[in-house]
Amino acid sequence: MSAIPFRTRAAAVAALAMAVALPLAGSATASAAVPTGAQQVQSSIQSGDSPTSWATKNGGYVQINWNPPFNVGKYDWVGLYKQDPGVIGLNSYVDWQWAYGHGTSYLSKIPAVSGDYWTAYVSYDYSSGQYRIVSSSHDKID
Repeated sequence: MSAIPFRTRAAAVAALAMAVALPLAGSATASAAVPTGAQQVQSSIQSGDSPTSWATKNGGYVQINWNPPFNVGKYDWVGLYKQDPGVIGLNSYVDWQWAYGHGTSYLSKIPAVSGDYWTAYVSYDYSSGQYRIVSSSHDKID
């Protein structure tokens, strides 16, 4: 069995860390930014296993809900927006939560004021090295 030299392994790990900057695991606030520098591409491909997301009111706050795909990616997340994320951009969320290992809903700290909200289910596409909006939803909260 041949070993990879330490210097080569360290360089590869450093390159990977710089290429894929991710939010800290367990953090779910807008201050813990979703990866910046990664390009966003909206996916037009929809399959029978496409996730969905939507916003509801729960106890005076906006709750993000989602139905994940069969195979939830480790870096999949859902975002809450005050405008269409396909127009304003992936990183313009007001709150977000990891989808992987965090159930199917997240009660945000955003007060549920009457109006329009958008949610997006976002997945990391390893082949292109970009985050993609897999699906989004426009909801009205009264």
